[in-house]
Amino acid sequence: MNVGFDLDGVLLDSAADLGWLDRGLDNALAELDIEPTESNRRKLYPDALADLEAVSTEFGVEPDRLWAARTRNYTEAKVAAIRSDELMPFEDLDAIERVTDETLFCVSNSPQEVVEAFLETTGYDEAFDVAVGRGQSREALDRLKPDPAMFEPVADALGDGEYVYVGDRDTDREFAARTGMGYVHLDRRERTLAETVAAIEDRAWEQPTVASANSPPSGST
Repeated sequence: MNVGFDLDGVLLDSAADLGWLDRGLDNALAELDIEPTESNRRKLYPDALADLEAVSTEFGVEPDRLWAARTRNYTEAKVAAIRSDELMPFEDLDAIERVTDETLFCVSNSPQEVVEAFLETTGYDEAFDVAVGRGQSREALDRLKPDPAMFEPVADALGDGEYVYVGDRDTDREFAARTGMGYVHLDRRERTLAETVAAIEDRAWEQPTVASANSPPSGST
């Protein structure tokens, strides 16, 4: 069986302290000669980027230039925070060792460099057969989860078989539905990773159905 995990909110506690995000976005604003105020910074937060064109018009910057500065500085800040232990894995990360007899993969809307840095620093890079994050191009924004495009590298590498995915957002459930995977939801306010792994061991996952072809992408962009 192939068992997949989202990154942010499932394995990585990336929202406990957003200092890294603010630093990265301030660097992007400075690069674009835009004043790094709280208001301007929040216009580059993940949930505010649904309409990149509108943000670029407000800033008077070409969309491609805005995205290039934003994604590069965001990625650099997040990778640095992971490597310096400012961003830490959840304390129960070792629960995934209970499923290492299965084939593990990770699919995240965070940049590929972030996924790789996390697995390397935690020592789980050898445990995961496939790790998929988003690319740096603007086109990659159209292929974020729940779009099934992010599953294609996993399917190409692992082939046919039974797949189960662990996520923490409704768009993760939709991603599982669109790709035919079973799904286990992990709300960190209600359950631990160990409890989630136990559900996988007990085969107590749901088989979600597609809710909407127009669901927005999840965060961590």
